[in-house]
Amino acid sequence: PQVSDIPIIQVFAEATALPAFPFIFARFDGVLGMGYPSQAIDGITPVFDRIVAQQILRDDEFSVYYSRWERAAG
Repeated sequence: PQVSDIPIIQVFAEATALPAFPFIFARFDGVLGMGYPSQAIDGITPVFDRIVAQQILRDDEFSVYYSRWERAAG
């Protein structure tokens, strides 16, 4: 996978559709890669921890920007 222009060696799964039950009662949300290693399923290293371990970034910092405005794809 690749985050922005950063290639990353990482295993992950993407859920694109989930049945209502049992997930309607589940408590989860978040930003890809920002989970705690202690909460990772099957001991998989979270994406940001993997990026840090691969020493890809100049600084171990990140930011997330959410806009309330939609924009056209492309």
